[in-house]
Amino acid sequence: MALTRFPREQYASLELNQVAFPQNTLVVSQTPLGNEYTAAAPCENGMWVLADKSRGYIGSIAAVTDKPLGIVYTAEKEYDYDHYGLKTFGRKIKGDYPRVGILSVGDTVTTNCLQYDDTEFATVDALYAALAAWETKAVYVVPVAGSSVPKLTWTKPNSGAYAKVTKFYTVPNGEKGVKYQIINL
Repeated sequence: MALTRFPREQYASLELNQVAFPQNTLVVSQTPLGNEYTAAAPCENGMWVLADKSRGYIGSIAAVTDKPLGIVYTAEKEYDYDHYGLKTFGRKIKGDYPRVGILSVGDTVTTNCLQYDDTEFATVDALYAALAAWETKAVYVVPVAGSSVPKLTWTKPNSGAYAKVTKFYTVPNGEKGVKYQIINL
């Protein structure tokens, strides 16, 4: 089993379709990133993170039942004329302060911040075919212990956090993406 990142040009991007955290003020914004985020493995928009302020840092999920589960939705920045657009924003490393929204059941987002198991989806084309048929065979998004990038799977979890794909779509910068809705936390 090897986990492979969903195809994207550089960094993942995110569109908040319908989320509760801006209205119910469940936003974490004054807590720094932990040690696991580096220049080689930055924190990207759309990542699922453990947003427990009592730990003193934002980090990856240690166990799939960790709570409070949040999604990174930091406002993208244009650094210069050579680095612009949603796909070039992901330069968040230890000590930086991301904006994280605590997920709620019913939240819907579109992102390409995903990964998949190559034993379940052998190729990118097989993954795309499965996502295109989401209405006839459900595809789920689940947290991965030790990673901030959620995984696409056909297997519905018996417990814990998961989302269900509601559309194979594009993210705001035009790259392929997935719209999903949080079903259980």
